[in-house]
Amino acid sequence: MRKIFVLGIVITFLFSGCNNKLENKKKIVINSGTISKGIEIGKKLKSYTFKDQFGKNHTLTNQVKKVIFVFTKTAGHLTRAYLKTKDVDYLQKRHIDFIADVSKMPSIIFKMFALPDFKKSKYPIMIIKNKEKSQIFRNNEQKDAIMIINLNNKIVTNVKFVTNEIDLKNEID
Repeated sequence: MRKIFVLGIVITFLFSGCNNKLENKKKIVINSGTISKGIEIGKKLKSYTFKDQFGKNHTLTNQVKKVIFVFTKTAGHLTRAYLKTKDVDYLQKRHIDFIADVSKMPSIIFKMFALPDFKKSKYPIMIIKNKEKSQIFRNNEQKDAIMIINLNNKIVTNVKFVTNEIDLKNEID
């Protein structure tokens, strides 16, 4: 019975596809207030340490200027499709951390499909597997968008939510 259940999950995942299309909304810029439990404009970003797709730990440092968070498969695919067109050191040169939340993904799907796919990317993708850690950073109203946090010495200066490649490019190039 368990094998049939797992097979059903795998088939669902394979045929669900992804079209890299977020609902195209106007870019949202937030310059004050609380975004989530760990993100407040004018305050230090909640410190983090996450493993990337190769198992290496990454911790927030003063050098990080931007953090890209994606909380859905579609936002992740859109971001990765854009980054695929860039040099391997694109994020590093710009002092950008890229963090993908996979906490809602069944672990078997993550291990069998998502992680091998992430490993095709040469740049680090920090991975949130824990739902509690995800809630620290997720803005539930904008969870489908790509969240870009601008930092100055770990202090959040503003947060932007984008839903298309043009706005993503304008915010991180």
